[in-house]
Order: sequence, then C-alpha cells, then structure tokens
Amino acid sequence: MKAILVMASDKVADLAGYYLRPLGFDLIRYKNPVKAMDNIDEIDPEAVVFSAEDFPRHWKPFVQMIRMYRSKERCVFLLLKGDHFAFDEAAKAVFLGVNGVIHENLRERAELSRFQQVIKRYLLVDDQRMGERFVPSLYDRLDFTFAHPDTYVIVTGKIESISSRGISFKADSPDTLTDLHPGRDIPDCSLRVGSAIRSFPCRLSRAGAICALEFSGASEEDRELISAYLASYAERSEAS
Repeated sequence: MKAILVMASDKVADLAGYYLRPLGFDLIRYKNPVKAMDNIDEIDPEAVVFSAEDFPRHWKPFVQMIRMYRSKERCVFLLLKGDHFAFDEAAKAVFLGVNGVIHENLRERAELSRFQQVIKRYLLVDDQRMGERFVPSLYDRLDFTFAHPDTYVIVTGKIESISSRGISFKADSPDTLTDLHPGRDIPDCSLRVGSAIRSFPCRLSRAGAICALEFSGASEEDRELISAYLASYAERSEAS
C-alpha cells in the first residue's frame, strides 16, 4: 500500500512515517501540496496524511479532488491540525470526507492511538511489528520489568506500545542494556495487565534506547488476557 505525506515539517513527517511503515505502507513525501495533487492519479494512494497546520489553504481542494474518485474506504484522508484549528474547520473537514482530524503532535499517546485506529478502521493493514499495537495512557494499569539475563539487574521503564505478541519498551537506564543484542532470550520478565501479573520469557527483537521484545514464552491464556485488556483500551480511546 502507498501513503502520501503532505507536510513541511520534517519532525512531523518522521513521526507519521514511523507509525505508518509498520502497517505496510510505502511512503511518498511532498513539501509542495500542488505537486502532490498533480501526482495523485499516478500514485493512487490508499492513504493521505495532510498537515492543515503547514498548508491551511490547500487541504480543502486537496480532499475534494480525492473524493471525486476515491471513497473514504478506498483512500483514507487524515488531517493533522495544530493548536488553533477552528471548530468550523473541523465541521468542514467532516463534510468534505476527511476520515479523521488529529493533532499533529503524535508523541501524545491519545493522538497516536487515534491516528492508528482511524487507519485500521477503514483499511486492512498488516502490522509487521506486533499485530494490534496500542499506546497506553497514564491511567492504564500496564507495567513491565525484566531481569538482565547476565547481571540479573532488574530493568524498569515505560511501555511505549504493546500488543498480544510483544512490547516496545523504554528502559529507565538504557546503559544497562548496551550488551544485549537482537535475538537474545530474556527468561525472567513480568507484565502487569490490570490487576493480573504474568511472568514469561521474552526475546529481544530490537535493541536501542527504545527496545522491542517478543512475548516468545507467553501462553495462549496470557495472550488472551492481554488482548482482552487492549480491546477494552481501544473502546475507551475511541469513546474519549
């Protein structure tokens, strides 16, 4: 699948691309909205992510052109807004066929969750990393710790995203993990999901400041528990 990013900010483009690629998208970035419009038919994208903050005068004709030949199910149009996006502009976006209006600060967990959920609601996507991934809020009871397999030091940190298959995790002290490499088994891991605490082995699939671990030793019961909690999280997020 192909997605067009129309935005001037490299920072926002990098964030959007980071979360789109794992869903199976090839990305084409434009800093000039007119040039992007000229190439729509040739590219025939399944998704467009457009910055209303960068190009406030161009998003309306852009989405109108898209909707002339492509339905909301065929081409998802996500509009990224800034802090001063007027209410009447949001109403116009809905009327013109925008699939979702989301704040451009995708580092905010609620906005990131909406960004991903809008795409998954309309398109059959392939999350190549971890299946249905969710970004916990401050109010979710999700915690993860593990023991370093060599030093047995307890590693604590923050869950960046989670699915029934694995986790993206930012350690409080990343220096303690510099000797670990992808493919390494981590026997002693503990995950709190709501009021339950589950322990099972994991496997490191990505090293770095934000590492990724597969729930390689999780039982089917463990996965069902995680999936049920994340499903309830998704419902809460969409209702907010």
